[in-house]
Amino acid sequence: MFIKVVPIISLFVLIFGMNISSAIFTDSQSRLYAWLFGQPDRAYHLNELRRLTGLGSASLQRELNRLATAGLVDTQAVGNLRRFQANPQSPVYAELVALTRKTLGTVPVLRDALQPLLPNLQSAWVYGSVAKQTDTARSDIDVMLVGSDLLLSQVLAALEPAETQLGRKINPSCYSLQEFERRRAEPDSFVNRVLSQPTLPLIEVTHAAA
Repeated sequence: MFIKVVPIISLFVLIFGMNISSAIFTDSQSRLYAWLFGQPDRAYHLNELRRLTGLGSASLQRELNRLATAGLVDTQAVGNLRRFQANPQSPVYAELVALTRKTLGTVPVLRDALQPLLPNLQSAWVYGSVAKQTDTARSDIDVMLVGSDLLLSQVLAALEPAETQLGRKINPSCYSLQEFERRRAEPDSFVNRVLSQPTLPLIEVTHAAA
């Protein structure tokens, strides 16, 4: 038997619709900002942004033109293509990046924070109000982790920078593989109650016979 880490897909599918972000950004902005300002060091081609955001060409180009006109995004011609990137010279660059990460960046920020725990960490996901899209600005982020030899002190240390970046308290629940499977076998267990509700995958695994 082996365990394989499965990449996370389509960020906006996992995070779109959260109350805080919906109160601040429109649908199109939520999908686009998560990439442009969530990963501000990266430049994107138009087709790449269309694929990542799922926006139609007209909506995407309208949003990009607004951002470029306001000086929030740099555009550069590369051959017959244009590249778009957050403009670090904008006077609101730092604030916009921070706001985007705090409202739209829960999944990628947590996923990056948990990387040092691999390969001991074998599964992880967000649950609770953030996953159910009922969170408020005061809501904590609840995370469940499953693995081998996971020490709570190490988990808390790994998540501390993410707490600072997201501006929210993170509450981890840690289980060994054996304990997790035992709790899964109990119909009314906390684990089963969590898994019966919406979750946002951070680390996913598949099991296959050797």
